Amino acid sequence: MSDEKITLAEIEAALHGGEFCFHFQPKISFQTGKITGGEALLRWQKPGGELVPPGLFLPQAEESGFITDITAVMLQELIENIAQIRPHKPDIQIAFNVSALDLHSPYLVKMLRSYIGNRVIDPGNIQIEITETAILDHNEPIRKTLLALVALGVEIVMDDFGTGYSSLDMLSQLPFSALKIDQGVVGRMDKDSRSTHIVRSSLQMARALSIKTVAEGIENEGIYSFLLASGCSEAQGFWMAKPTPIEDFITILEDSPTWPSSELGAFYNAWVNHLSYRRKVLDTVYTMTMSPPEEWSHLPKLDLRHSPAHCRLGQWNPSLDNSSVSKETYKKLSKIHRAMHTAGDTLVKTVRAQNGAESIIKATDDFMRLSEKVDKEVSRIVSASFAESLRAREKAAQKEGEEEALNQAQI
Repeated sequence: MSDEKITLAEIEAALHGGEFCFHFQPKISFQTGKITGGEALLRWQKPGGELVPPGLFLPQAEESGFITDITAVMLQELIENIAQIRPHKPDIQIAFNVSALDLHSPYLVKMLRSYIGNRVIDPGNIQIEITETAILDHNEPIRKTLLALVALGVEIVMDDFGTGYSSLDMLSQLPFSALKIDQGVVGRMDKDSRSTHIVRSSLQMARALSIKTVAEGIENEGIYSFLLASGCSEAQGFWMAKPTPIEDFITILEDSPTWPSSELGAFYNAWVNHLSYRRKVLDTVYTMTMSPPEEWSHLPKLDLRHSPAHCRLGQWNPSLDNSSVSKETYKKLSKIHRAMHTAGDTLVKTVRAQNGAESIIKATDDFMRLSEKVDKEVSRIVSASFAESLRAREKAAQKEGEEEALNQAQI
């Protein structure tokens, strides 16, 4: 590709000449090891087959405002692509990047409402990815667009999380259902402990906000294994699969490949979310007992909900075919977990009723005693599941060795 700057006229001619297309990179569930969806990445393929790197034309399209024309044309092609993929995986979820300019225009919502209303796709078939820089100065039109997309059933994902300064503020104000951890930060984890800390902190924050996490830029099994154990939701990167034309993407779906997976990550996620509930109860009790009742209306909001159904540990539903988590073990944990949430509700009500120090102390003791029981059951499940995983891995390695020895003998 020549280093000469590409003109806007060339970009426009390429768009209307049908030279733009999408390549799809699979996204894999850490819990099942199977493909859950993919990201549609814009590609410019010249008639001779040469691919023009996105970095050579997208920035200019963005600066000139022509990006909205690209989105309008390519969104229609994306919908056609998704309709082509759906027979092979009806619940496929494809992520699509949009710019700030797209969010200022009503056509994005109108087009998607039409496609969804005409049942060309389901709302769950498409995700909208937005970078933090695209909405750095988020305003009411952008907010209305995002809320309209959510009302359609379309998920909104914050892309490149971990690279900006105002991500936390935006997550608190805009309706994101997932965050995508920046590939640069993920790629540096095996070289820089600070990057690892950023990724772990991002996962922890996402758990607290009950939103999904996608790690992109995974280029080796070590990074994949770390994210698997850390409870990340989905994986994307060259180690699993590179972006590929739609025909090859469909072939991959038909082959139904699997990558390493574990319920331990999901269970860890659930437990950490449960610990967040415990912390909220104790924070609430402490701040209320340290503050006069007339100040209670000014205490920070903690989204404290006592029903176990709102806790990830209460929502956790393991595969009971797995011998490491028996039906009896699952029932025992569920029973203790429900009792702890009831005790948390009782404790907060006791403080609000101002029933005296002894009543509060007793309610706190009951809550902490049940909390310790939950932790004990969790530890048992983790140990049993880890042992089961190690044995399965050892057995698989042994079988692979035996097959290789047999093949060598036949040669």
